[in-house]
Amino acid sequence: MIDTIYIEKMIEDHPRTKKLISRFKRSDKIYIDRYTEVFNKRNQNFRLQKTNPALILAHKYKGHVLPTPDGFGIGNSRNYYFSHMYNCVYDCRYCFLQGMYSSANYVLFVNFEDFNRRISDLIKEFAYEELTFFSGYDCDSLALETITGFVSQILPFFLKHPSA
Repeated sequence: MIDTIYIEKMIEDHPRTKKLISRFKRSDKIYIDRYTEVFNKRNQNFRLQKTNPALILAHKYKGHVLPTPDGFGIGNSRNYYFSHMYNCVYDCRYCFLQGMYSSANYVLFVNFEDFNRRISDLIKEFAYEELTFFSGYDCDSLALETITGFVSQILPFFLKHPSA
């Protein structure tokens, strides 16, 4: 399924990176400084890449959790979204992701603990309010779950925080 994996040098020793790499022993591994070296560059052919997308393992530095756009929510006054990944394995014509990036490669940010930390900070900051968090704005959160394990680690986290 994944023939090429780009790995940011900064996270090559991260336990999640090592676990992912061990699952793809036959994949080519290419070490890079930043995921932006290969993701969403101009003059990439999205359609061609979509036939065999690469996986890019990266570290997300900022913007772990962001407020949702106005009017986006399900009733709570405080709504946030987070994207642990960019892009989607599917190729749905109606989906805005098809035109959002010029790259069809998948970016997975392996530093899940930073997402959890920022969500915890918001829960503490607004301790007496119910908060809503959305994942999957820049990806399909479940599509690569068997590879990423993101949902498996985030659900137990949210179970500990009933106001979120």
